[in-house]
Amino acid sequence: VMAVDTHIFRVSNRTKIAPGKNVDEVEQKLMRFIPKEFLLDAHHWLILHGRYTCVARKPKCGSCIIEDLCEYSPLKKT
Repeated sequence: VMAVDTHIFRVSNRTKIAPGKNVDEVEQKLMRFIPKEFLLDAHHWLILHGRYTCVARKPKCGSCIIEDLCEYSPLKKT
């Protein structure tokens, strides 16, 4: 399992790696998307990315290392 908090939920939906309407849906998609050997690390990476880079009110897209892969547009709110 992967606990989905607000940071993981936001990053998963903004980047479109595991979009979902609730935490259960996001968790199920992440479990299918992330290889088993990376689950523990991915959990921490997603939390930290959501806490310090992909922040809720004003994401720091210009300093994001996955900006070229992300489907979030700062010009429109998601």
